[in-house]
Amino acid sequence: MKYRLKVIIVTLLILFLIGCVDTSTVIKVKRDGSGTIEEKIIISLDFLELIQSMSGEAAEPVEDLDMLDEEELKEKAGQIGEDVAFVSAESIKTDSGTGYKAIYSFKDINKIRINQNPAENVPTPGPGGPDAEETGEFITFSFKKGSTSTLNIFNPREEVSGEKDQGNEDTAAGTDTAADPGMLDMMRQIYQDMRISMAVEVEGSIIDTNALYREGSRIIIMELDFAKLLENEEQFQKLARANPDTLEETKELFKDIPGMKVELQDTLKITFR
Repeated sequence: MKYRLKVIIVTLLILFLIGCVDTSTVIKVKRDGSGTIEEKIIISLDFLELIQSMSGEAAEPVEDLDMLDEEELKEKAGQIGEDVAFVSAESIKTDSGTGYKAIYSFKDINKIRINQNPAENVPTPGPGGPDAEETGEFITFSFKKGSTSTLNIFNPREEVSGEKDQGNEDTAAGTDTAADPGMLDMMRQIYQDMRISMAVEVEGSIIDTNALYREGSRIIIMELDFAKLLENEEQFQKLARANPDTLEETKELFKDIPGMKVELQDTLKITFR
């Protein structure tokens, strides 16, 4: 559980570097194990303007930028899993941001892995970027078809390492940053429109599940509304300082933080028909 909490805190800090974004991923699974992935990403115009100003190069107005690149999305399909196909995409323009919605199809959920690290899924202008193979936090699946089908969802697990002290140092560094009142004020301004969500939706009715967050046939893996999360300094600093030892302690920590839903169990189990 400490690893899952550390991932969340590190994610908050990573997102501080990539700017304001609204991103959602929905994995839809049919009774035979096939399905679709719907991905939406909108990047704020303010952040794009910041990137342009830092580059020092003349560029077109950010409101005219088109973040949709079908060739990149087709390449990404192969990274998601075997037999994943790019289906379609459309550009999205809002008053405050620009982005796209993309749909992929897959034949077998067992061969799918979804990178839950938002920094890896957000396109930014300019060349280069992190290597997903090195920095990804991948969610994987196990599916068994039947009159009542079973889907297991595996959250990333901590790699065994003898450098426990280094992990504590990293967490402490994140705590110092989050506890700074000036930093919190800056984060509120940057992330006031920021939202991140990831969910799995199954065809039919869910018979049983151990998931913490369920809405009909949809299971929420992650749902963060940063405006709500950052408006209470005491709660945010409580999150940054926390070091729970058990699942129950972790549930207790998250239950009272508005706008934050994060599935902390290593394995989610869903039976449906």
